[in-house]
Amino acid sequence: MKETTKQHSGDTADSRSDAEGPSKKAAAMEEPVEKKREGDILSAEDKIDVYWNTIEYIVGLNRTSEVKAGLIISFYGLLFGVFLEVGTSPFEAMLEVSNFVVAVIVIFIFFVARSIYFSFKCFLPQIETKFDKNMFFFHDVVTAYGDSRSFAKKFADLLNDDESLYGQLGQQIYVNSLIATKKFSTVNKSVRNLVYSFIPMSLGVILIIVENVIL
Repeated sequence: MKETTKQHSGDTADSRSDAEGPSKKAAAMEEPVEKKREGDILSAEDKIDVYWNTIEYIVGLNRTSEVKAGLIISFYGLLFGVFLEVGTSPFEAMLEVSNFVVAVIVIFIFFVARSIYFSFKCFLPQIETKFDKNMFFFHDVVTAYGDSRSFAKKFADLLNDDESLYGQLGQQIYVNSLIATKKFSTVNKSVRNLVYSFIPMSLGVILIIVENVIL
């Protein structure tokens, strides 16, 4: 009887361990999932990094558009140098230019002027003042928050208010994106006019060669 009782109690313990086994395994499997979910939540420092990295990326786009505009202006500088060299050479006095060629040159100058205008416009400072005051905007820093001590105190208060801090950083992302959009639109117009100017320039060169060399 004792052996039977021991065997029965052993079977009961085994059944309990078998019943607890799946639940423990399930709990063990759920723990990494919970930890993973907790890890997906960004810390305050990570959120600030996301905001600043986004702002730096957009600022980089602004610089890229300005570099493109600078290259276009440099190209026209070289082109004007070539035209000036040809215009002051003895060969220029022997050239005969028809009225049609003059019209083509005028069209070329029109597109060149537009292209240069849009390139210079890209470099013009663009200050957006129609939005809420922002502590990360240099113009508002010196015009909307008093002297340096007053600004420093308000800025420290902002750093302790996550909602306001993220709100102002988000606004800066929007404003910088707006400026980048305008700059890229301006550069694209400059590039298009640059391409358009090649058509009358090529046509003018061909006509001058035909009129003065072939005919």
